[in-house]
Amino acid sequence: MLSDPAATAATAQNSSLLWGIYRPNLYFGTRARLPDTLMTGLMWFGTQDFSGPDHIRHGCEERDGFEKYGWLKNDGRTFGSQELKDTRNNVELTTEFIKVPGGNHGGSWAARISGKPIRTGEPMSISTFYYIGLDGDGQLNVNPASYDVHAPIVGSNKELGDFDITIQQRDETTTHYMGAAIPAGSLWRAKDFVKEVLTHKAQIMQQQGATDFQPQDIYILPDQFYGASTNILVVQMNYDSEFQFEVRFNSKSSPNPVTTATISSAMANAEEVFDKRFEDTFHLKQHGYSDSMVNFAKATMSNLVGGIGYFHGSSIVDESPTYEDGQNDHLEGPVARRPSPNPQVTDPASLFTAVPSRSFFPRGFYWDEGFHQALLGQWDNDLSLEIIKSWYDRQDDNGWIQREQILGEEARSRVPEQFQIQYPEHANPPTLLHAISGYLDRLSNATSTFSVGAFGNTGQTQFSSDFAEGEHDVLNGRLADTELAKQYLTELYPKLRTNYEWMRSTMQGGIREYGRTSRSRVEGYRWRGRTKSHTLTSGLDDYPRADFPSIAELHVDLLSWIGFMSRNLQRIANIVGEEDDAEEYEDHYKAIANNIEDLHWNEEQKAYCDVTVDEMDESVQVCHKGYITLFPVLLGIVSPESKNLDHILDLMHDPKELWTPYGLRSLSASSEHFETGENYWKGPIWINVNYLALHALKTHYVEKGPYREKAAKVYNELRDNLIKNIYSEYERTGYVWEQYNDKTGHGQRSHPFTGWTAMIVLIMQMGRA
Repeated sequence: MLSDPAATAATAQNSSLLWGIYRPNLYFGTRARLPDTLMTGLMWFGTQDFSGPDHIRHGCEERDGFEKYGWLKNDGRTFGSQELKDTRNNVELTTEFIKVPGGNHGGSWAARISGKPIRTGEPMSISTFYYIGLDGDGQLNVNPASYDVHAPIVGSNKELGDFDITIQQRDETTTHYMGAAIPAGSLWRAKDFVKEVLTHKAQIMQQQGATDFQPQDIYILPDQFYGASTNILVVQMNYDSEFQFEVRFNSKSSPNPVTTATISSAMANAEEVFDKRFEDTFHLKQHGYSDSMVNFAKATMSNLVGGIGYFHGSSIVDESPTYEDGQNDHLEGPVARRPSPNPQVTDPASLFTAVPSRSFFPRGFYWDEGFHQALLGQWDNDLSLEIIKSWYDRQDDNGWIQREQILGEEARSRVPEQFQIQYPEHANPPTLLHAISGYLDRLSNATSTFSVGAFGNTGQTQFSSDFAEGEHDVLNGRLADTELAKQYLTELYPKLRTNYEWMRSTMQGGIREYGRTSRSRVEGYRWRGRTKSHTLTSGLDDYPRADFPSIAELHVDLLSWIGFMSRNLQRIANIVGEEDDAEEYEDHYKAIANNIEDLHWNEEQKAYCDVTVDEMDESVQVCHKGYITLFPVLLGIVSPESKNLDHILDLMHDPKELWTPYGLRSLSASSEHFETGENYWKGPIWINVNYLALHALKTHYVEKGPYREKAAKVYNELRDNLIKNIYSEYERTGYVWEQYNDKTGHGQRSHPFTGWTAMIVLIMQMGRA
């Protein structure tokens, strides 16, 4: 046990609370983990022609057409190194970040930005901008009359205290600046602000009849301040050859100031520590992976970690009454189920989370986050637990958590209007419990203080104690000390139970009302918010269901998720001393396992199927073989002894159904819906579900039961196929992708998508059966 675990945890929390948080929607930017705080960001554009301001690089955008960009190494707290290849502007940028703890305000930090031509025989001409802004409380103490762009910028903020920021170039170049006071809450629009100033100057020059000038002569900041005060300062540096500059933030309360020398030494040390820690955690070299594949895994995990951000703002929620069940059942969508829609802007709230994709989905998604934290939890246990807690802090009194966290104007600017409204009857798969289950496994492996029965290790994770004590304290305080662990789970448990009760009551489906026979009268559930073509709440958007939405539906994947919740909540209840609750969860789980077989197994199709009613209101099963069919196995509910497992393994391994050389396709190739319409979850390969398949096979089925040899064969071949294809696509394209084509294995749709596709690192770690 640590000598003073409470003090250690408090220190670690204070350190992570402030500096070291990226703005993941930007190519590079920093902020503190506070609502109104100091934010910084990098921008640039090419000055090879006059279209530069129309192509300012700032927020991550697929349309920018980068050859490659992403973190190569990132530890999530104190260190990160990123590469960005902007092909159009012929510049390869490297951003390096280092944090030096110390003082009472989260420490100091520095960023080093370097650039060089991608194609050495061609010119490189770019204009870079680095901005510093206070969005809310505090001030930048800039004197317009005596401002020196090379001198430190002094500022203060209630939470950050007094500080100074220095922007220093390695080599002298043309430098310009601009300061202004912009409205609170507007710093995220810094790109628009800079573009407006640059284009306005160009228009004035044109009006004055100027004709003999180059882009680098006209698109420059005015070297002046606007207004009586300053809450944003932008510094512009123009380059036509290899360059480097630093941004250093020094907290006045820290005894460890950051200098050019400390950046170099700290970066070198941090990289060495990162490499050792990565191997100690995942053991990939020990498993025989090449250096190239290990570097791929490091970059993939680092992009997930570098996608962690802090978000703050209002959301839009419609809590207006819905129609009573049975009324207007033919109408589609959440709005149609409301006689008087009334979306309202909520009070501001905060969320600390990873994001699925910095370019396309730069915000929190509930169903994605459990996968993110399954990986992050192994890398940094306590950071992951902070993120999980942040999500449950977003839960309302009834137990509802918004499935998509669109907080503030910046987040809403990236989401089509029709998808911005959240509805309090809409759920999402409770994947955070998968991450919590991984935490329980790590606890079980790390200590024998709790009984094995309480933890019931599922085999999800491996725990390594190869860290130095100081590093172990910060990363694994709630593993090394059982009192801290129990305190965390005890505080979280009431919210977990409330969420579970909300899921069971809100998603409740009908059984006896439709003449269905099952051992339990209550364990049947349906996703709310269904339309004819989509079930967004299930996470599998356009996957085919019954032809029409109906209150008579029962969804096999949702019943499986409720069973998954009850099994994991039983483990937690035993740990926190809620024995009566644990018995209740056990009863629920047994009833759910029975009803999965009674209600959803189709003997003719040899598959688990949804249930609805026909024109005569007779209960019928709806079978669309694919991911939905697998969920009772994916979540480990089907017994290893069950003959139905044998049929599901055959379905998984059949090339005419789900099997491909690149992973399991989402919908059977024999389905009439295969690759039709939007074709989002109707054939393409998704890594999160493939991971669930591998995890279930390894944990529940390869070592016991009459089908263990078949399960091991499917497991080993599927694992090999996934690793080979995702790595080869990364080598071919420079990216990890949202999904993969079932015929070619090629990555497609959003990229980089280092949310749940980063689970490939855990798949590599799993080893063969």
